[in-house]
Amino acid sequence: MNANATEHIDRPVQMAAKEISTIMAFGGFGALFSVLPVVQLLHHVGPRLVFGVLLVASGIATVLMSPLAQLDVYWMLPARFVQGIALSSVMPLLGSVSAEWAALGDVGKFVTLLSANGQLAQILTMPLSAQLCVTSGWSSVYTVHGLLSVVAGIVFVAVYRNQAHTHPCISRNELMVIDKVKNTPARTVHKVPYRQIASSKPVWAVWIAFIGNAVSFQLVVQFMPTFLNKVVKLGVRRTGIYAVIPPLMQLIVKLIAGWASDRLCLPEAIKLRIFNSLAQIGCAICLLPLGFIHEGQGTLAIVCFTASISFLGLVSCGSMKSATLVARSFTHFVMAVVQLIICISMLVVPYIVAAMAPDNTIEQWRYVFLLVSIVLALSNYVFCVLCSAEAQPWATVPVKNVS
Repeated sequence: MNANATEHIDRPVQMAAKEISTIMAFGGFGALFSVLPVVQLLHHVGPRLVFGVLLVASGIATVLMSPLAQLDVYWMLPARFVQGIALSSVMPLLGSVSAEWAALGDVGKFVTLLSANGQLAQILTMPLSAQLCVTSGWSSVYTVHGLLSVVAGIVFVAVYRNQAHTHPCISRNELMVIDKVKNTPARTVHKVPYRQIASSKPVWAVWIAFIGNAVSFQLVVQFMPTFLNKVVKLGVRRTGIYAVIPPLMQLIVKLIAGWASDRLCLPEAIKLRIFNSLAQIGCAICLLPLGFIHEGQGTLAIVCFTASISFLGLVSCGSMKSATLVARSFTHFVMAVVQLIICISMLVVPYIVAAMAPDNTIEQWRYVFLLVSIVLALSNYVFCVLCSAEAQPWATVPVKNVS
C-alpha cells in the first residue's frame, strides 16, 4: 500500500510489520471461529442462501478496506474478520455441493473442478492487482475485487439450487445420472450424526491427511516469495512474476488428475492411496532439495516450489475425494473440520517459520523443509492405512428424524 509507484494516485498507508501481521491474522481468526456455525447453517438452510450472503458480505467488506485503512489501519480488522467468515464456508460448501450434485462415477472430476477455485483466484488476482496498482492506485485493488465478489454472490444465488431435482435447467435424464447409485438421507430432515462421524476411521484418515496438506500448502503459499527474496536473493520484481507459475501448474495437474482418477480401472480405494501418496510424498521430495540450494539458484528453487505445489494438487483425487465417498450428504461437516485444520495452519505455520528460521538462512530453512516433509509422510501413511472409498453406515442409513 505504500509503494512509490502509486503514491501519486493514492495516499500511502504506512503500516508496521506487527500491524500487517495482525490484519492478516484476523482473516484466519474469523474463519476459525465461524466454521462450525457456518456448517450448521449450510446443513439447515442450504448452500444457496448461506454462501450467497457470505460472498456478498465479503465483497462489501473488501470494498470498505480502503476507506477503513485511511481512517486507521485497525479499522480494517472487522472487515478482515468478515472475509474470514466467508472463507470458512469454502470447504464445507465444496463437500455439500459435490455430495448433492456429483454422480459417483464423476466425483473425481467434480471435486477437482470445485477445488480449482484457489488456483484460479491466484492466477486472476496477482496480475490484476499489479495492473490496478500501477494504473489506478492500491485502493482500486480492493474496490474491483470486492465488486467482483458481490456480483459472483448474486450470480450464485440466481443460478445455484440446493438440490438437483429443483433446478429448472436439469433434465430428467441428467437427474437420473446424478442420483444413480446414491443412497443418502435427505439433508433437510436428518440430524448430522456427529458421534458416528467423529469415531469413523476413514474420516480421521481424511482429517489427518489434511494436516500435512494444509501445513505444506501454507508454507509454499505464504513463504515462497520470502524464501526466493531473502534466502535465494531473487529480485522482488522477478519474485512477483514467478509467483504465478506454481498455481498455474497446480491447476493443470489437478484437471488432468481429476479426469484420470475416474477412468483408471483400479479399485477406488487403491486409487485414493495412489493419488494421495503421489500428492504428499511427491511434495515432500520436492521440498527437501530447497534446504540445500545456494544463493543465486533462483531457477532451481522455483522449479522445486512449482513441482511441490503441483504434486499437492493431486490431493483432490485422494483425501478430498475420499471425504465425499465416505460421508456423502454429510460431507459438508467432514469438510468443515478440514476448513478448521486449514485455518489453524494459516495461524500456526508463520510462528513455526519465525521460530525455526528467524534469520532466513539456508541452514535454518533446511530444518523447516525437513519438518514439513516428515509431517507430509506421516499423515499420508495414516491416510493409506485408514482410508476407505465406501459410504459409511451413518452416511447411508437414515438416522433419527429431527423432531
